[in-house]
Amino acid sequence: MSDEHAPRSPSLAGLPTDAAFTRALLAGSSDAIEVLDLAGRITFVSDGALRALALRNADTLIGAAWAASWRDDAQASDAVARAKAGAAATTLAGERRGGDGKPRWWEATVSPILDAAGLPGRLLVVARDVSERRLTREAQHEAQQKLMQEMHHREKNVLAMAMAIASQSLARAASIAEGRMAVEQRLMALAEAHNLLHESRSDAVGLRRLVERAIAPYDTVPSRFGVNGPDFSLSSPSALAVAMAVHELCTNAVKHGALAAKSGRVAIAWRAQGERLHWTWREFDGPAVSPPLRRGFGLRVIEAGFRDQLRGSIEMSFAPPGFVCAVEVPLAALHGTVAS
Repeated sequence: MSDEHAPRSPSLAGLPTDAAFTRALLAGSSDAIEVLDLAGRITFVSDGALRALALRNADTLIGAAWAASWRDDAQASDAVARAKAGAAATTLAGERRGGDGKPRWWEATVSPILDAAGLPGRLLVVARDVSERRLTREAQHEAQQKLMQEMHHREKNVLAMAMAIASQSLARAASIAEGRMAVEQRLMALAEAHNLLHESRSDAVGLRRLVERAIAPYDTVPSRFGVNGPDFSLSSPSALAVAMAVHELCTNAVKHGALAAKSGRVAIAWRAQGERLHWTWREFDGPAVSPPLRRGFGLRVIEAGFRDQLRGSIEMSFAPPGFVCAVEVPLAALHGTVAS
């Protein structure tokens, strides 16, 4: 069969000349493509490179040393030298400024373009602006480092709190059994507060949810607690302080206050006024109350939580009708923004 009767490949029909086809491919590429001579000077810049470098035309680039446009020009010069020596491809990453003067982060590959003799005649650079990807990676790393620092700080605080709970509870207990029970209950309250923070999947938790969770082990059906107040977001340190204080208030009410009697009730209420939160614990219908002969560890935890950690003021009344704890703290302290 003669060649004139052989079928022609439809994929070749209508293609432009080689030069036009190559330029069309380069113009449509989103990569920054440049061609260098063996001295490392720029001889060609694609339209994609001009767009990525924020340049209107290639006049400022043609004839310029390609490596000089990189912040680490030694790394760029080494890539040029390797390609000139015939290395298949040399990849580098670094900062290169564009026509707008803004530093951008690039990944580039420098390869030799072989001539008819199979030797490097020119050099091909294919680069891509990866600034956004790098910024995202840096932001993720920074967030991870911040999280690790916060976790380390929180672990140290929890350990210090647990040590204080153990030593103070045992030191003030009438017996080893009583001390052990006090330690267990306080550590369980601390653990429950951490569980609540974990469930919220953030570094904050709502005040109402925290209070309701803290009083749950001491409540009955029908409830003996009345909880009333708008919700506020508490930071992790603030949530732990409030949770431990409410636990001690509940324990005190069970041993000496309203919850020691079947008819006893507790009203917990709070409201915002200006830049401060007013929070009240009020006991009713329990046994007659009298001031304690000594201030135990529980009362010190209550005072430390509201006064020292939340930078607030606290007043406790041991009048016979019922114990009252009135607290006033800056709203900013709930979010952990009050300077120490």
